[in-house]
Amino acid sequence: MAETVFIASMNDDLLHNILLRLPAKSFAFACCVNRSWNSVCNRILSRPKMISAFSRNPDQLRAGEEVLDKVLSEPIRPYFVIANITCGNMEKTLRLIAKRVGSRVPIIVSLVAGILGKEACNDKPEEVKQHATTDGVMSVDPSFAILLTIGYLPGMKVDVIPVILGNGKSEASIGDKFVMDIRNYVSVVSDHAAPACLILFGEDTHATELIILKLDYAMPAETIIVGDQKGEFLHKRANETINIQLHEYDSRVLAGLIFARDRHRPTQAGRIQFHTAISRGMSAVDLRYKAANVIVSLPGDGTFLTAKRRGEADVLNGDQIIEDLEENMLGNQIWDSDVCIGVIKRRKYSIGLEKKPKIMASLLFHLVTGADEQYLAVNGAGIKTGDCFQLYVPDLKVAEASLEAVSSKLRNLKSKANKTEVVGGFVFADSGRNDSFFGRPNANCSPFLENWPALPFGGIFCGGEIGRNISLEEEEENKETSIRRCLHVFSSVYLIVSFTSS
Repeated sequence: MAETVFIASMNDDLLHNILLRLPAKSFAFACCVNRSWNSVCNRILSRPKMISAFSRNPDQLRAGEEVLDKVLSEPIRPYFVIANITCGNMEKTLRLIAKRVGSRVPIIVSLVAGILGKEACNDKPEEVKQHATTDGVMSVDPSFAILLTIGYLPGMKVDVIPVILGNGKSEASIGDKFVMDIRNYVSVVSDHAAPACLILFGEDTHATELIILKLDYAMPAETIIVGDQKGEFLHKRANETINIQLHEYDSRVLAGLIFARDRHRPTQAGRIQFHTAISRGMSAVDLRYKAANVIVSLPGDGTFLTAKRRGEADVLNGDQIIEDLEENMLGNQIWDSDVCIGVIKRRKYSIGLEKKPKIMASLLFHLVTGADEQYLAVNGAGIKTGDCFQLYVPDLKVAEASLEAVSSKLRNLKSKANKTEVVGGFVFADSGRNDSFFGRPNANCSPFLENWPALPFGGIFCGGEIGRNISLEEEEENKETSIRRCLHVFSSVYLIVSFTSS
């Protein structure tokens, strides 16, 4: 009886200090005790949170428990969960997370080439990624690692919307449906016409490129779009059972984590903002070409092409294009397995019943896979005769300068008025941007570590990083035109979440 009286008579300050130290599950129980406790709990969670942690425990279940224990060790109400694993069973991880966070939380689990962030056991920053085997071939480290990111974003509504390719459906039709599904979701939960942010996870199929470009076309400029184009994923929507079984001929293409501003956000609440910064690692060779003869092999097998230098009539084969590269590189860089062509594709886009398609120009990259006295071979499809392109190669100087520019951008964000604080960050880095490329550890982490050493950020190594960006390019007729870059290579895309109090 004495203990009951003591608890009931505690003042709010003492109760606040006690509840503040509870792990997430106990905190959730405390919220339900009475109105007074609930009010104190709401004050504790008056600001948003994002927490990331990773584990390299080789036992998948134990590693999952370690990161869950870490991110749920303090008060938080999960609005979304992202789990990235380097190998293992995605469904096992999905079930473990759903059991701990509840059935009403949207979850994405993805299989990735590597992870970066802070280790759950010691908060030490680390990058766990691809390594070179004894025969020089790049391969994913077979040992298990998991990164878990959990977010509480009051004032936002969050859910997962998937793209499923069914038998007989076209890529254009499922792209239209994806855009309309996003718009419909936003119209139900928000007074805004478009989401604030989209985090995308794609399967390694040729269908993702067209869908992402259509999304880039359809969403307004203020919508942040980031993600991993090429991987594997499972998802669970809010209030949905785990891992809905697909029909026999259906396949997963893409899943988007949708962040929409809640129409019921209290007027006195602060405002969450999403920011992006992109560190590039490729430099363009100072020669421009037009595709002359283009042959597309079976879907997913690649493209063969010849080209003309700008302003010249001679058609060049694959060997001649590579000779151009060697002459311009002057032996200063190692490029043999990482050459790309950056193709400016001007295509018409429309959504649903739009009567007049509009032209959008995008810079898209294709890895060079071979060259001979007939053709230059590149991966992917979608290149047409007349498309302009340049050769691109990895460039350490560009990467280092670009990393410093990202760090400077984050520093400017950090220096804003005291009412703005950064609550979380996430990195989508190309798998080639490893320690051996930079010659130092944790280069991709450095913009966060330099500006917010205590920030619990996370990130993954991708096969194709997504980051929305518009730049100005000079065309043949010496006019500038806006060129969109949504799909990148050898880059790191940074997502930063900030909070401005009212």
